[in-house]
Amino acid sequence: MNPLLHEAAKAALHSPDAEVRDRILLAIQALEQAPQNIETCQAALANNQTLAECLQIDPEQFEQYRQLAADLCDQGNFMLALPLAVYCATYKSDDAQHSFLAGACLQRLGQPASAAHFYRVALQLDEADAASAYRLGECLEAVGQPEDASHLYRWTIELARGDFALRTLQEMAQNRISKLSTTPRP
Repeated sequence: MNPLLHEAAKAALHSPDAEVRDRILLAIQALEQAPQNIETCQAALANNQTLAECLQIDPEQFEQYRQLAADLCDQGNFMLALPLAVYCATYKSDDAQHSFLAGACLQRLGQPASAAHFYRVALQLDEADAASAYRLGECLEAVGQPEDASHLYRWTIELARGDFALRTLQEMAQNRISKLSTTPRP
């Protein structure tokens, strides 16, 4: 099991909220079973079905888990949110929100390389998502890929252009580009 998921399981055991604890532990259990489920569902996955569709998991469960993960993130509890978000991103892999949320948890937990994977998936699912482009840029910058990060910041600016609600994101991307262009190269 991934060390962060192991830590999340330990943290969940100490959660005073039984519902939160149970959902996190069920998500971790499902993630541990993912390799076997992927093997079982190979034909369905090849036909663009998700694991959730193949295993006939109630779609409402993913909405509940995603909402709980988002609530935990809002509370700053990224460790507890992580297994829920990764579960949703793994089993309902056709939803960009799930991948974005998993990436956000990992990024906040100091795992930019792992977070970048989920942001890439989110962008593949919704190439016009300025927030995913920006966050992927941050992760690439953190792992020492400034040119790729700069490209993504420019893309963020382009995606946000004309959308007043994304003005702050556009400004943040411009500031990152400015910072990268003034940083000396090794």
